[in-house]
Parts: sequence; structure tokens; C-alpha cells
Amino acid sequence: MTLEDVEKIPVGLVRCDEYDEDLIEQAVRDAINLAGGINRFLKPGMHVLVKPNLLMGADPSKAVCTHPAVLKAVCTVITGHGCTVTIADSPGAGIPYKPRNLIKAYDLAGYTELGTCPDVTLNKDTSSRTVSFPDGFFVRQFEIISPILDADAVVVVSKLKTHIYTGLTGATKNMFGAIPGLDKPPYHARMQDDLLFGKMLIDLNRCVKPILQVMDAIEIMEGDGPMAGTPAHLGAILASPDYIATDIVAARLIGFEPLSIGSIKAAKEKGLTDESRIDVKGATIQELTRPDIIKPQTQIPGGNSTWIRSLFRPVVYRLAGSYTLHPHLIRHKCTRCHKCERICPVSAVNLQDGYPIFDKNTCIRCYCCHEMCDSHAISLQPGLLYRILRPFIR
Repeated sequence: MTLEDVEKIPVGLVRCDEYDEDLIEQAVRDAINLAGGINRFLKPGMHVLVKPNLLMGADPSKAVCTHPAVLKAVCTVITGHGCTVTIADSPGAGIPYKPRNLIKAYDLAGYTELGTCPDVTLNKDTSSRTVSFPDGFFVRQFEIISPILDADAVVVVSKLKTHIYTGLTGATKNMFGAIPGLDKPPYHARMQDDLLFGKMLIDLNRCVKPILQVMDAIEIMEGDGPMAGTPAHLGAILASPDYIATDIVAARLIGFEPLSIGSIKAAKEKGLTDESRIDVKGATIQELTRPDIIKPQTQIPGGNSTWIRSLFRPVVYRLAGSYTLHPHLIRHKCTRCHKCERICPVSAVNLQDGYPIFDKNTCIRCYCCHEMCDSHAISLQPGLLYRILRPFIR
């Protein structure tokens, strides 16, 4: 469902300050009720695909993945409604979509025990199918993991994080995990800025049609997310039938201008969103907002500029923000796993003595290598032009 379907779209916003299972279950129930109630979304007997953010296997304390306690609460609400659940996601683009990799990721993320809950299954099916989507604005065919296609309904349980490429990752970006791991890099090669990438994400969500969004925003990630950032406390659970509305509210909560996010801007261009039509229920944005959340270094703040700065900001942003931050190896942290070399959509990573070397001329600044390096061995190094221009557009 999107904002084109109804006059007002609800977003349930509930304070929840810790990962206590009882508190989280109540917060999830309250948020879903504020969004319309479970009866609005699901019927007893349905088989529901619950899709977390499982970027890679990472301890819950790192705020990389949807917290298992939030995932469990959502599954409990759904199974309590008489439905069965499969939990499924395809981890990040550097990880082959294989059963052994899924099992490892489940274990590291704290999901393994969820598979023992009544009527809940952890997916181990790594097949996928090609899906035609003739109504796509930008993309008309996707490769989608089979468990999503085999379900009666899809419920997304996202994690709010900053993102060095898209600015923010939440409800909309979560659906990129519907595409098998090593099928992801070509999308970065084809869509070399966040707006084009955002258009693809909108089409992907319109293709899959998730029926309900729940967002884990208790401990979020700030800084250079989605992998190398730092956990930060926000203390919120969100729920909505709409992925775009969820991300707009999430952006406001962490001090982002929503239209600075490529997917939200793409939705606005296609008439799929209007912030004035979002009805936030429960807590208010003002109660929970954290404008001090640290943004990724790839995101240049706008601020109150003169008309000259405003006129030239799009050009300056493109030069300083997108193209002059480049990957840099922190050699002593590198484990020579070569994930960065496998993931690069344009083959800009070469190996010398087993260590990666980044070709700055070929690099498209998608930062997939940085995103998927679980050793934190890749930093983003600003060039001279970036350092000169940045103060003038704050």
C-alpha cells in the first residue's frame, strides 16, 4: 500500500527504551494497533513472510541487523493471529546466497532460537525466480528470492540506520534484501546516484507489495552506517502500512530532511507521497526526535544558505559529496577475505599480495566495499576538493 491508495496514512509511533521482550511485544502491538490493527493486514490461516534487515551476521549490540527481540515480537503478534511465519532475507551483496551462509548469519544475529518458536520457520531455501513487473517506473524485471514469492503476505521488520550511499536505510531500502546476494551489485553499476537507486527501490517495493511495516528504532546506527557506524539510542517502534511514510517519519526522528533521501524524493516525483497526508499516531515526532544523530560523512548538510549557495548546491554536492570521498584501505585491519573485490559492481577493486587496491578512476562511489567490510578495514578518505568545498555549503 502507498499514499496513492488512501487519503491519510497512519504511522504508529511508540516509545520503547530497551530490548526487554515483554516491553517490546507490548510496544509492537501498540504500534500495529495505531497503524490500523492486525486485522487490517492479515487473515487467520495466511502464510506470512517476515523480512528483517539481516545485512550480515552481527551481534545485536552492534545495531547492524533488526534486533531479534523485535523480530520475535512481530512473529508472536502474527502467529497469535492464526498465521504461520517464515523469516527470510538475503544478506548483503558480498555474501553468496547459500544455506550455510544463511545459517551462519542467523546464528551471529541471534535469530537461531526464533526458528524454535511455534509456527515460525527460518528460511533455508536459497532459490529465486525472475519476476516481470511491467508497471515499473524504472525497472520492469527483478530476481526475487522464492520465500517472498511463495508467501500470502510480506511484513517488513526494518532497522533504522544511517547509510553512506542512500543517507538512510529503513523500510524502503530493506526490500533490497529481496534480491539474492550476488545479484545486487549490478544495480549499483546501473544506478550510479542515490536518486536512480531510489527509483529502483520504489519499483522493487511496488513489485513485492509489503503489507505492513514495523521498524526497530530502539537502538539505531549513526555515522557511517549501515555497517561501520555507531549504535545510538532513539527509543522508538514504528508501524505503518506504507514504506514511504515510515521512512519519512524515521527521517524526521533523526534530523534528516526527507527529500534528501533518494527513495523518498523518487516517490515524491511519482506522486506516491505527500508528507501532509501522514497521520502520526501515539507519540509525537517532537517527543522522540534526535536531531543530533551523526550523519554519514558522505551527506553534506544544507543549512541556511544564501541564494548563491542554494543555486550552486546541487553541483557542489555532486562534486564534493558523491565523487571525492573514496575508499581507503586500513591495512592492519584487513583479513584478506576479498569480499570487497567480489562485491564491487564495476571491478574497481584489484588485489595485490592479497590486499585490495581501489581504482579511483573506475570507482563509482557506491561504497559497497565499505558497507560490507565486517573488519572495518575500509575508510572513506576525503579528497582535496571535498575538504575545500564542504565549509561553503553547510
